[in-house]
Formats: sequence, C-alpha cells, structure tokens
Amino acid sequence: MKLAVLLCVSVLLCWSAFTAADDPYEPNCARYANSICTREFEPVCGDNGQTYPTECVLCQENTIDQQIKVAYKGECGHV
Repeated sequence: MKLAVLLCVSVLLCWSAFTAADDPYEPNCARYANSICTREFEPVCGDNGQTYPTECVLCQENTIDQQIKVAYKGECGHV
C-alpha cells in the first residue's frame, strides 16, 4: 500500500513538473527592486519572443510599462 501511494505521488510530481514548465510565469522582480543588474549571461526568453540576458533585465523592461512574463529559461528559439 505504501509503495503504491509513493508511486502515485512520484508520478504526479513528475507530471506537474513537465506541464508547469510550458506555461509562462511571472518573473521574481521583487528581488531586483533596488539593484542594478549584473553583467552575467543567464538568458531568459520573454513571452514576447525576445531574449533577455537575465531575469533582472526583463524586470527592468517591465518597469517601463510592459508586463512581460518568462516563457522559459534560455535563449528564445533554443527550447
């Protein structure tokens, strides 16, 4: 019985991880509120189809009157 429950929970967790990865999500802009973006390159693809060097840069764009979400981590077109 315990094995069956553990197996079901494992399957559900794996399934939710794969389905959630396809949905755009709100960037965590609160952590960049009072900081200047660093120059590292950890690209994110915005739901507008544009690649941003970091989530911080995407958040700066959102302060200009846009509400861009993160489509996925990595450069756009490289899923």
